[in-house]
Amino acid sequence: MTPNFKATELFGGAVIVNLPDGYADVSDIREVPDHQEIYLDASGFSSIIVEIAERVPQPAADVDALKFHFEDIVDEQDSGRIWHTDVAHLPLFPPNTPCYTLLATTTPPPATNGNIQRPLTPTFTAIILTLIRLVPQSTDIVVTINIPHIPGQQEPADGAVNFQEGKFGSLVDGGVKIRDEVWRTLQVKDWGLFSDGE
Repeated sequence: MTPNFKATELFGGAVIVNLPDGYADVSDIREVPDHQEIYLDASGFSSIIVEIAERVPQPAADVDALKFHFEDIVDEQDSGRIWHTDVAHLPLFPPNTPCYTLLATTTPPPATNGNIQRPLTPTFTAIILTLIRLVPQSTDIVVTINIPHIPGQQEPADGAVNFQEGKFGSLVDGGVKIRDEVWRTLQVKDWGLFSDGE
């Protein structure tokens, strides 16, 4: 099922993107750092985070920077695995802007006597990450779609999820549709947002 999208202003209108209309702005209920915008699925557990980060310095290759940003968001107690990386295409950015994407999963540590998992602890979280490297602005824009898989709460009975076999399930397929719409519509309206803006 394809969600309905609406144009959403981020960072005071300096950036605009289409986001699912069922996602709520987290800053309406709690404080969010100035360099982040966070939207949460009002009827589920998924979230979208748009972050303006300092550009990972050279000599890091772009793919290494992609992996760096992924590792930066993984909880130190969780295990992470990258399943796929690729070039991303965002048509509303200047030509030749380096853009990359990855699909990964993180898994929390198993429950032990000293580590009791809460009822809504996911068996794993799928992460769809997009990295846009703004070289002149010394900035990385990181868009992360987080899709927790909660036991008995989410994935419909549409076949087993098996990342090794490329069976991602309907939740991740929905996340890919959101990612594709973000790619199609993400646009910087005010480059003065960045410290070295044009």
